[in-house]
Amino acid sequence: MTGDRATVHYEAFFFDFDGVLADSVEVKTRAFAKLFEPHGPEVVLKVVQHHRRHGGMTRVDKFRYYYYEYLGKTLSEEEITDLCQQFSELVVDEVVAAPEIKGAEEFVKYWCSRLPCFVISAAPEEEVRQIVQRRAWGQYFKEVLGTPVNKETNLSLVLDKYSLEPSKCLFFGDAESDYKAARAHAVNFVAILPGPEAHLLRVSPQLQWLRDFTEVAQWMSLDNR
Repeated sequence: MTGDRATVHYEAFFFDFDGVLADSVEVKTRAFAKLFEPHGPEVVLKVVQHHRRHGGMTRVDKFRYYYYEYLGKTLSEEEITDLCQQFSELVVDEVVAAPEIKGAEEFVKYWCSRLPCFVISAAPEEEVRQIVQRRAWGQYFKEVLGTPVNKETNLSLVLDKYSLEPSKCLFFGDAESDYKAARAHAVNFVAILPGPEAHLLRVSPQLQWLRDFTEVAQWMSLDNR
Protein backbone atom coordinates (compact mmCIF):
# COMPACT_ATOMS: atom_id res chain seq x y z
CA MET A 1 0.00 0.00 0.00
CA THR A 2 1.42 3.35 -0.95
CA GLY A 3 0.43 6.66 0.50
CA ASP A 4 -1.56 7.57 3.59
CA ARG A 5 -5.12 6.25 3.50
CA ALA A 6 -6.33 9.42 5.28
CA THR A 7 -5.04 11.66 2.48
CA VAL A 8 -5.49 9.52 -0.65
CA HIS A 9 -8.42 10.63 -2.78
CA TYR A 10 -9.34 7.38 -4.47
CA GLU A 11 -10.45 7.37 -8.11
CA ALA A 12 -11.48 3.70 -8.42
CA PHE A 13 -11.66 0.37 -6.58
CA PHE A 14 -10.87 -3.02 -8.12
CA PHE A 15 -12.06 -6.32 -6.65
CA ASP A 16 -11.24 -9.93 -7.27
CA PHE A 17 -14.40 -11.99 -6.77
CA ASP A 18 -13.88 -15.43 -5.22
CA GLY A 19 -12.57 -15.09 -1.68
CA VAL A 20 -12.79 -11.30 -1.79
CA LEU A 21 -16.45 -10.44 -2.40
CA ALA A 22 -17.92 -13.95 -2.07
CA ASP A 23 -16.79 -16.70 0.28
CA SER A 24 -16.62 -19.12 -2.62
CA VAL A 25 -13.04 -20.39 -2.78
CA GLU A 26 -13.95 -23.78 -1.33
CA VAL A 27 -16.75 -24.15 -3.90
CA LYS A 28 -14.04 -24.24 -6.55
CA THR A 29 -11.91 -26.56 -4.40
CA ARG A 30 -14.74 -29.09 -4.16
CA ALA A 31 -15.31 -28.91 -7.91
CA PHE A 32 -11.67 -29.67 -8.71
CA ALA A 33 -11.70 -32.52 -6.20
CA LYS A 34 -14.82 -34.06 -7.74
CA LEU A 35 -13.49 -33.87 -11.29
CA PHE A 36 -10.26 -35.64 -10.29
CA GLU A 37 -11.89 -38.29 -8.07
CA PRO A 38 -11.66 -40.95 -10.82
CA HIS A 39 -7.86 -40.60 -10.71
CA GLY A 40 -7.55 -41.53 -7.05
CA PRO A 41 -7.08 -39.80 -3.69
CA GLU A 42 -3.39 -39.02 -4.15
CA VAL A 43 -4.09 -37.01 -7.30
CA VAL A 44 -7.05 -35.29 -5.64
CA LEU A 45 -4.82 -34.25 -2.72
CA LYS A 46 -2.19 -32.80 -5.06
CA VAL A 47 -4.85 -30.94 -7.05
CA VAL A 48 -6.49 -29.49 -3.94
CA GLN A 49 -3.19 -28.39 -2.41
CA HIS A 50 -2.06 -26.71 -5.62
CA HIS A 51 -5.43 -25.05 -6.18
CA ARG A 52 -5.44 -23.54 -2.68
CA ARG A 53 -1.96 -22.10 -3.21
CA HIS A 54 -2.74 -20.62 -6.64
CA GLY A 55 -6.08 -18.89 -6.29
CA GLY A 56 -5.58 -16.50 -9.19
CA MET A 57 -4.54 -19.12 -11.75
CA THR A 58 -7.17 -19.79 -14.40
CA ARG A 59 -9.00 -23.11 -14.46
CA VAL A 60 -7.75 -23.72 -18.01
CA ASP A 61 -4.14 -23.42 -16.89
CA LYS A 62 -4.86 -25.57 -13.84
CA PHE A 63 -6.42 -28.35 -15.89
CA ARG A 64 -3.47 -28.33 -18.28
CA TYR A 65 -1.02 -28.39 -15.37
CA TYR A 66 -2.80 -31.10 -13.38
CA TYR A 67 -3.20 -33.46 -16.32
CA TYR A 68 0.37 -32.99 -17.49
CA GLU A 69 2.11 -33.00 -14.10
CA TYR A 70 -0.02 -35.52 -12.20
CA LEU A 71 -1.39 -37.74 -14.99
CA GLY A 72 1.23 -37.42 -17.72
CA LYS A 73 -1.34 -36.33 -20.29
CA THR A 74 -1.50 -33.34 -22.63
CA LEU A 75 -5.07 -32.18 -23.05
CA SER A 76 -6.61 -31.29 -26.39
CA GLU A 77 -8.62 -28.09 -26.76
CA GLU A 78 -11.79 -30.18 -26.92
CA GLU A 79 -10.95 -31.91 -23.66
CA ILE A 80 -10.20 -28.59 -21.96
CA THR A 81 -13.52 -27.17 -23.18
CA ASP A 82 -15.37 -30.22 -21.83
CA LEU A 83 -13.64 -30.02 -18.44
CA CYS A 84 -14.37 -26.31 -18.14
CA GLN A 85 -18.02 -26.92 -18.96
CA GLN A 86 -18.24 -29.62 -16.28
CA PHE A 87 -16.52 -27.31 -13.83
CA SER A 88 -18.89 -24.44 -14.58
CA GLU A 89 -21.91 -26.69 -14.10
CA LEU A 90 -20.58 -27.69 -10.69
CA VAL A 91 -19.81 -24.21 -9.40
CA VAL A 92 -22.11 -21.50 -10.77
CA ASP A 93 -25.17 -22.13 -8.61
CA GLU A 94 -23.03 -22.62 -5.52
CA VAL A 95 -21.08 -19.39 -6.09
CA VAL A 96 -24.35 -17.50 -6.56
CA ALA A 97 -25.53 -18.92 -3.22
CA ALA A 98 -22.20 -18.51 -1.38
CA PRO A 99 -22.18 -16.09 1.56
CA GLU A 100 -20.56 -12.74 0.97
CA ILE A 101 -17.30 -11.85 2.63
CA LYS A 102 -18.51 -9.96 5.69
CA GLY A 103 -19.44 -6.37 4.84
CA ALA A 104 -18.71 -6.73 1.10
CA GLU A 105 -22.06 -5.69 -0.34
CA GLU A 106 -22.50 -2.80 2.08
CA PHE A 107 -19.00 -1.55 1.27
CA VAL A 108 -19.43 -1.75 -2.51
CA LYS A 109 -22.94 -0.29 -2.37
CA TYR A 110 -21.61 2.70 -0.40
CA TRP A 111 -18.66 3.35 -2.70
CA CYS A 112 -20.14 2.64 -6.14
CA SER A 113 -22.07 5.91 -6.08
CA ARG A 114 -18.87 7.80 -5.21
CA LEU A 115 -16.34 6.23 -7.57
CA PRO A 116 -16.24 3.49 -10.21
CA CYS A 117 -15.88 -0.08 -8.96
CA PHE A 118 -14.66 -2.97 -11.10
CA VAL A 119 -14.48 -6.75 -10.75
CA ILE A 120 -11.33 -8.32 -12.20
CA SER A 121 -11.52 -12.10 -11.90
CA ALA A 122 -9.67 -15.20 -13.09
CA ALA A 123 -13.03 -16.87 -13.80
CA PRO A 124 -14.43 -16.86 -17.35
CA GLU A 125 -15.87 -13.44 -18.04
CA GLU A 126 -19.38 -14.53 -19.01
CA GLU A 127 -19.58 -16.81 -15.99
CA VAL A 128 -18.55 -14.17 -13.46
CA ARG A 129 -20.88 -11.64 -15.08
CA GLN A 130 -23.75 -14.11 -14.77
CA ILE A 131 -22.91 -14.72 -11.11
CA VAL A 132 -22.71 -11.00 -10.33
CA GLN A 133 -26.09 -10.43 -12.00
CA ARG A 134 -27.76 -13.36 -10.26
CA ARG A 135 -26.54 -12.05 -6.92
CA ALA A 136 -28.16 -8.69 -7.84
CA TRP A 137 -24.81 -6.94 -7.61
CA GLY A 138 -24.62 -5.82 -11.22
CA GLN A 139 -25.59 -2.22 -10.46
CA TYR A 140 -22.58 -1.80 -8.21
CA PHE A 141 -19.89 -2.35 -10.86
CA LYS A 142 -18.85 -0.26 -13.82
CA GLU A 143 -17.43 -3.36 -15.49
CA VAL A 144 -16.98 -7.05 -14.65
CA LEU A 145 -13.95 -8.55 -16.38
CA GLY A 146 -12.52 -12.06 -16.50
CA THR A 147 -10.65 -14.56 -18.64
CA PRO A 148 -9.50 -15.29 -21.28
CA VAL A 149 -7.83 -11.89 -20.69
CA ASN A 150 -5.53 -12.04 -17.67
CA LYS A 151 -5.83 -9.75 -14.66
CA GLU A 152 -2.79 -7.64 -15.42
CA THR A 153 -4.03 -6.86 -18.93
CA ASN A 154 -7.61 -6.21 -17.80
CA LEU A 155 -6.35 -3.84 -15.13
CA SER A 156 -4.26 -1.99 -17.71
CA LEU A 157 -7.24 -1.74 -20.07
CA VAL A 158 -9.47 -0.24 -17.37
CA LEU A 159 -6.85 2.23 -16.18
CA ASP A 160 -6.41 3.46 -19.76
CA LYS A 161 -10.08 3.43 -20.70
CA TYR A 162 -11.15 5.55 -17.73
CA SER A 163 -7.96 7.68 -17.53
CA LEU A 164 -7.35 6.59 -13.94
CA GLU A 165 -4.27 7.54 -11.93
CA PRO A 166 -2.87 4.20 -10.63
CA SER A 167 -1.58 5.71 -7.38
CA LYS A 168 -5.15 6.78 -6.60
CA CYS A 169 -6.68 3.34 -7.21
CA LEU A 170 -7.01 0.42 -4.81
CA PHE A 171 -7.15 -3.30 -5.63
CA PHE A 172 -8.68 -5.76 -3.15
CA GLY A 173 -7.44 -9.30 -3.79
CA ASP A 174 -6.53 -12.58 -2.15
CA ALA A 175 -4.14 -14.18 -4.64
CA GLU A 176 -0.60 -13.64 -5.82
CA SER A 177 -1.93 -12.85 -9.31
CA ASP A 178 -3.99 -9.99 -7.85
CA TYR A 179 -0.97 -8.52 -6.12
CA LYS A 180 1.25 -8.93 -9.17
CA ALA A 181 -1.32 -7.21 -11.40
CA ALA A 182 -1.63 -4.29 -8.98
CA ARG A 183 2.13 -4.01 -8.51
CA ALA A 184 2.76 -4.10 -12.28
CA HIS A 185 0.69 -0.94 -12.66
CA ALA A 186 1.62 0.77 -9.36
CA VAL A 187 -1.93 0.36 -8.05
CA ASN A 188 -2.39 0.24 -4.27
CA PHE A 189 -3.22 -3.21 -2.91
CA VAL A 190 -4.95 -4.60 0.16
CA ALA A 191 -5.27 -8.35 0.69
CA ILE A 192 -8.56 -9.82 1.94
CA LEU A 193 -7.54 -13.00 3.73
CA PRO A 194 -9.01 -15.38 6.30
CA GLY A 195 -5.98 -15.20 8.57
CA PRO A 196 -2.19 -14.89 8.87
CA GLU A 197 -1.65 -18.45 7.62
CA ALA A 198 -2.86 -17.50 4.10
CA HIS A 199 -0.51 -18.51 1.29
CA LEU A 200 -0.24 -14.96 -0.05
CA LEU A 201 1.32 -13.80 3.22
CA ARG A 202 3.91 -16.55 3.03
CA VAL A 203 4.90 -15.22 -0.39
CA SER A 204 4.59 -11.51 0.48
CA PRO A 205 4.57 -11.13 4.28
CA GLN A 206 4.83 -7.34 4.07
CA LEU A 207 1.37 -6.90 2.60
CA GLN A 208 -1.38 -4.90 4.25
CA TRP A 209 -4.16 -7.42 4.86
CA LEU A 210 -7.59 -7.46 6.46
CA ARG A 211 -10.11 -10.22 7.10
CA ASP A 212 -13.23 -8.64 5.61
CA PHE A 213 -14.88 -5.39 4.59
CA THR A 214 -16.00 -4.44 8.07
CA GLU A 215 -12.28 -4.26 8.85
CA VAL A 216 -11.66 -2.41 5.57
CA ALA A 217 -14.31 0.17 6.46
CA GLN A 218 -12.73 0.67 9.86
CA TRP A 219 -9.25 0.85 8.34
CA MET A 220 -10.42 3.53 5.92
CA SER A 221 -12.25 5.37 8.70
CA LEU A 222 -15.38 5.04 6.60
CA ASP A 223 -17.70 6.03 9.43
CA ASN A 224 -15.91 9.34 9.85
CA ARG A 225 -16.04 10.46 6.22
